Amino acid sequence: MITALLWMALLVTIYIMTYLWNKKTPKPEGCEEMSECSGCANITCSHHSVHQKEENI
Repeated sequence: MITALLWMALLVTIYIMTYLWNKKTPKPEGCEEMSECSGCANITCSHHSVHQKEENI
């Protein structure tokens, strides 16, 4: 039982760490801006412009 909990904690920690490292990774050069995507009218897509937050400068 304890071994299973340790494995689960280890896997969750690995998931969180890789997620955070991925967020810090810069976009490659030449990568298109997904907010300009007009490939479809699917508003449930997370890349659709209705889901983009405006940045206040």
